[in-house]
Amino acid sequence: MIYKGHIENGVVVFAEPVPLAAGTEVRVEAVAPPAADFWESCSLEELARRQGVSVLESPEEMLGGWPDDELDDGFENALASWRERELE
Repeated sequence: MIYKGHIENGVVVFAEPVPLAAGTEVRVEAVAPPAADFWESCSLEELARRQGVSVLESPEEMLGGWPDDELDDGFENALASWRERELE
């Protein structure tokens, strides 16, 4: 059975009385996320929550690099060679 309602102060409020006994397990599924105003300002944590990602603990987590086994794959040499051919 599907019962319609909305969230109010963090609690599900049903549109009509629901004949379920206290303690009955239920599953609440959002029909659609509430529309957010494009210009609405929110915290980084809230933005991450909305996008389903976690906030990085430190900027170093964004640092990466090129895989060690691909550092000398010959790309730079090939690019230089292509450029030289174009200038000829």
